Amino acid sequence: MAKFLLVIAVFMVFYLLLRKHAKKSGDAPPRQSASKHDEDEDMVRCKVCGVHLPTSEAVTSRGEFFCSKEHLQLADREGGKRQP
Repeated sequence: MAKFLLVIAVFMVFYLLLRKHAKKSGDAPPRQSASKHDEDEDMVRCKVCGVHLPTSEAVTSRGEFFCSKEHLQLADREGGKRQP
């Protein structure tokens, strides 16, 4: 049992030294500075259900925003019966 623990300890030390050396030499892949989700984007509110969503995902008609084509069609059918 002691030999098994000694082997595990040796592998752990080897792994930690290897990792430390990799960080020092810069072998790690560069991280992306900003992803698409990190960028600021205006949020708008659906005129039918009130859900907030990014402007790029909204359906726009006559200056109003909707979360889907179905809600745009529903608003057209109902006319003025929309949530404030």
